[in-house]
Amino acid sequence: MTEREVSRQIVGISAAIHFLVDLACIFLATAFLIPLCGDRMDWVWVVMLYNMFAFAFQLPIGALGDRAGVSWKLAAAGCLIIAGAYGIAWAGISASPGHVLPAVIAVVAGIGNSCFHVGCGIAVLKRSRGRAALPGIYVSTGAFGVYLAPILASRFGPFALGAAAGILVMLGCAFSLARSGKTLQNGKVPPEEEREPAHRSGASPSAALMLTAASGLLITVLLRSYAGTIMAFSWKSVPLLALLFTLGIVLGKMLGGVIGDRIGWMKTAMVSLLAAAVLFAAALEHPAAGIAAVFLFNMTMPITLTALADLMKDRPGTAFGMTTLMLFLGTVPSLFAAAGIAGKGTPDQLPVVVLLSAVGIAAGLWARNRFFCRQNERSAGLLEPEQEEEG
Repeated sequence: MTEREVSRQIVGISAAIHFLVDLACIFLATAFLIPLCGDRMDWVWVVMLYNMFAFAFQLPIGALGDRAGVSWKLAAAGCLIIAGAYGIAWAGISASPGHVLPAVIAVVAGIGNSCFHVGCGIAVLKRSRGRAALPGIYVSTGAFGVYLAPILASRFGPFALGAAAGILVMLGCAFSLARSGKTLQNGKVPPEEEREPAHRSGASPSAALMLTAASGLLITVLLRSYAGTIMAFSWKSVPLLALLFTLGIVLGKMLGGVIGDRIGWMKTAMVSLLAAAVLFAAALEHPAAGIAAVFLFNMTMPITLTALADLMKDRPGTAFGMTTLMLFLGTVPSLFAAAGIAGKGTPDQLPVVVLLSAVGIAAGLWARNRFFCRQNERSAGLLEPEQEEEG
């Protein structure tokens, strides 16, 4: 099997199971946790608890995964933990609504979600070799799972059949990931691909440029997450339009990396975000504009992830976790609004949010390019240490 075939298998398996994991987690939340919560406020706090462990928890899990080097085992363990969450939910089907049981299920499912996403994320980022196409394909499929889960939950509800299906699917995913880890070299990049590209050297980089790059990229992820919580378009209640909206998210993430690798990350980010800002201004009344806008807006997702992982060098899990921490923080305002603590964002804010995203990613990619130029100059002996410190 060639290295290209291995890479395709890794991203194919990861993307397929990503769909199933997100489907399983959101189905669990909507079919089981809502009935088990005492009231709406309980549900809001349980969702926040789940999001914290499903997204923010990926940062420490990612750091652990980088250190341990067990990406496939980590992903398989995540699926087993989600199966365990379904087991707890099954046992509690007949329980009275309360606080403790849904909180326990949310925490267990969130931890499982984190382990899976980081595990496969490490494997895919190692194979990407600084290109955004593979990470974009891996991440894109989750949106379909999030879309489909509430539809299935409305049909199957908190019944034993749904819990049993969740357990069996997650056990099957765990087995597939464990087997893939043995077949596909545990996600490790072979020696000939481990050679660092020319822009990476042992010389000390400019800390200011690295901080600027990371900050710009992470702010972009934060704003993208917040924007996703305020896309409350009335036309999304039409099933076909809701499906097309989801398809726009999936294709945006999937094609953003491919196009970015071909024509350049900066050009792709600026064109897609500026066009999305214009289209979002008309999205309230025109579904086609909203669908096109969400497609363009999501094209930067694989670019920010890959650019940050490139900065982090041999810590792809940590980079992945940093982006998901920003995803969690971006959802907090909407959860506070649901709890009545803060005001609710509205879709008319989207053009401004998108323009701020464009500023953030432009600063991040510019600083990243300067960062690697500095390294090239240092490795070539064109830059003295004093100049590096002054820069």
